[in-house]
Amino acid sequence: MTSKQLGERLTYVAMSVFVAWHTLAIVVPPGPDNSVVVQSLRGLLHPYITLFRLDHKWDFYAPNVGRGHQFRYVVEDAAGTRHAFVPTDELNWHHPNYWWFRAWYGSIISSPDNHGEAYAVTLCRKHASLKPTTIDLLKLEELEFSPADHLRGKHPLDSEFVVVSTVKQVRCPGS
Repeated sequence: MTSKQLGERLTYVAMSVFVAWHTLAIVVPPGPDNSVVVQSLRGLLHPYITLFRLDHKWDFYAPNVGRGHQFRYVVEDAAGTRHAFVPTDELNWHHPNYWWFRAWYGSIISSPDNHGEAYAVTLCRKHASLKPTTIDLLKLEELEFSPADHLRGKHPLDSEFVVVSTVKQVRCPGS
């Protein structure tokens, strides 16, 4: 056996050991907590599992998909007319910034005191042609929507299936 063949075999063995190790690290964490075998393997694999954040249950995809929420805002103009906007409707979901902006809108909803004022001032400038006086930042939360509701021709964002709450109201500068 030449040194080249030996190197190829050692590479193959190393790769096989890695695949077996990684497969074990994926399969062990969701195992039952009362199993002695699973507990001993977790002890062995713990640094690897922690480093690559593999410690999860198999149901992290389903079956309980959370109901969603949506960020919206309302611009009130000098005449008192209210104009509603859904900023995610302006995004192209094929573009990478779609996910970045959706996450940013989520941070506005979850921390309106930290992010709301700055974003509202930006919206005041964006909609300057409306002569805005205030911006209401809204959170739309989805309620229970069943297959029967769908069969009745309803939509998950119909008013009976959502709760709309104002997370922050900001006066536009110069209004």
